[in-house]
Amino acid sequence: MSKEYYVNALRESKFKITPQRLQVIKFVNSKTPGHFTAEDVFKAVKKNEPTITLATVYNILKAMKDAGTINSFEANGTTWFETNHEFHGNFICRSCGEILDIPVSQNLIREMNSLEGFSVEDISLVLSGVCDKCANIQSVKP
Repeated sequence: MSKEYYVNALRESKFKITPQRLQVIKFVNSKTPGHFTAEDVFKAVKKNEPTITLATVYNILKAMKDAGTINSFEANGTTWFETNHEFHGNFICRSCGEILDIPVSQNLIREMNSLEGFSVEDISLVLSGVCDKCANIQSVKP
């Protein structure tokens, strides 16, 4: 994605492009692909926009989500944002905290939609465990 992608999406959703929104867009664009919290954005943007508040960052991220440019998911009491729009799950390593995008079969949605009375509109799949790096480190320890 490019900075223009985010700017155009917000404009199409009737949002003005303010200096604070531009700084948030710049941060998000630098994290593509990746996972980040509102606090991550706030700390980075505050350097160039000292008057920005955490509430403003949350509002901008909500506007970006509503415009369809980012997604969010909840894990361990934290709201995480991401730019990946492909159908996937998020795997969180309980040892190092890394978040990895993992492929998920589209058949899951098809099966749910085939059940009478079900219409899947959104899915958030979060898995936790130990990533391969941490598993290898743990298996080497004496």
